Parts: sequence; C-alpha cells; structure tokens
Amino acid sequence: MKNQRLYFASFLLINTLNLFAQTNIDTLHYIFLGHIKKPIDGLSVVDDRIAGLDYNTYDRIWLGGDITGESGLDYENLEYIDNLFDISNPSNAWAFGNHDLRNFNDEWLRQITGRKTYYAHYENGITTIVLNLAIGPDDCEKLNNQFEMIRNVADTIQNSSHLILLSHHNVWLNVPGLPPPGTYSHSNQKSWIANCYDSPESFVDLIYPLLLQVKEKNITVINILGDAGSGNKGKNMVSDDGIYFIASGINPVTQPIEGPDKVLILDHIPETSELTWQFHNLDSLYLSFQ
Repeated sequence: MKNQRLYFASFLLINTLNLFAQTNIDTLHYIFLGHIKKPIDGLSVVDDRIAGLDYNTYDRIWLGGDITGESGLDYENLEYIDNLFDISNPSNAWAFGNHDLRNFNDEWLRQITGRKTYYAHYENGITTIVLNLAIGPDDCEKLNNQFEMIRNVADTIQNSSHLILLSHHNVWLNVPGLPPPGTYSHSNQKSWIANCYDSPESFVDLIYPLLLQVKEKNITVINILGDAGSGNKGKNMVSDDGIYFIASGINPVTQPIEGPDKVLILDHIPETSELTWQFHNLDSLYLSFQ
C-alpha cells in the first residue's frame, strides 16, 4: 500500500511538472512593419505611431521597406532607423523598398545592417530570406546571385519548420489563387525578373516552383511584403497550392482615409514549431504604450 501511495504521488508530481512545462512554453513575438514613412515638409521620418511603440516587447523586428521618405539619403538617417529598430541586430531584418535604396548608398546600408541587401538567416527553427526586389534588370550579377541564393536554400533547407520570404514590392502576379496585385498593394512589378539567364523569368515561373519544392518537405512557406496600405491594409492569402502570401503596410497620415491602420504580429513557439500571425490595430497598440 505504501508503494502504491508513493507511485501515485510520483505520478502526480510528474504530471504536474509536465503541465507546468506545457503552460510555460516560451512564446516569441515578431513584428512586421512596412510602408511606414511619414511625409512632413520633405523630411524623412517614421510615422509617429510606429516610432512610439515599445520594441522591447518583440523578439524580432522585420521591416518591409519604405521606412522613411529617403532612408539612404544620409548616414545620420540610417543611424536614426537603427536606433529605432536595432536593425544591426542579426535577428532583425530590413527588406529594402524603393524609398530606401534610390539614393544608391548601398555601402552605408551594409555598414548599418552588417549584411547584403539580400540574404538568408536561420534562427529558432525558422529560415528567413530577405529579398531585394529593387535590383534593376541591368544588374545581372546581383540578380543572378540573389536567385542562386534562393535556389540553394530551397535545395538544402532542413531542420526548419517555416521558410519566410520578406520583401517590399509585389512580384506575385499570376500566382494561382491570388487576386491581382493592384487590389491589395501599391505595386505590381510585372516586369520584374528573377535572373538574367532564364526565360520566362517571373516570380511565378522561377521562384514559386522552388517554394513548392520546400513545401513538399513539410515546411510551411510564407511570403510577406510591406508595400501595402491606403485601404489595402492587412491581406492574408493562400495560393491554390497552400503557400501563404501576406501583404502588410500602413497609410502614414494623421487620419487614415480608409479604415484603421494595422500591423502584422507573429507569435512563435519554437519548442512546438507553432507559428501564428494576426493583424493588430496600430492606434490601439500605440495608445497601449503611452
């Protein structure tokens, strides 16, 4: 009888500890921010509500481009962005938009971020690919190198529960099951090419098949772009083949014309490989930190 009581007590203790462990699994929080530039008399600044959030509550910060009106205009502006978002932290990412790159100060960007304008990163079971979709068709070396990077990840990826591609512009034209790009984002880069040696060379022809290849390995594939806003805030889509596509961005004015601005927040439990995401009202987030 004594042994039975001891066994039962041990059973209760073990199950209590298991329950405690299950209810205290660490959840990491990631935030994605796109099209957050604020026009003020030609100055290059971040929207006040975005700048006023407490980023200590997020484990990773992903920027989806067009951070200020002229992000690369001078080095001090890049330092301003780094001070806000700690973009030099390898856990964080910046997928550059046209307003970030059009001053052609790529070397400054590399000095601030410590990385190329396109790269792959692995952390806590998630592989991220940061894309530079502003590379022109005349810069074949960069285009080809970026494409080979994507193909190499697709061929070799393992031990990842998710593959996430971060970008600014919309190159998702003709992805099966998705609406026309102009209905949910600012851009439709229909002439964008993935490399200089394949034809056709569009996203759906060259990169989308690589994503399907990754999905066949039971890895969830998510594409997130930041060039959305102006009434198209927050679009969560799935292609006919089960690849996720998310358009996120804000309309940085004092009073948004069409509905509330929203930002994308992802919750990740590395221990169970669970990743969920949801759009949150920006004004509510901002007020909660004031």
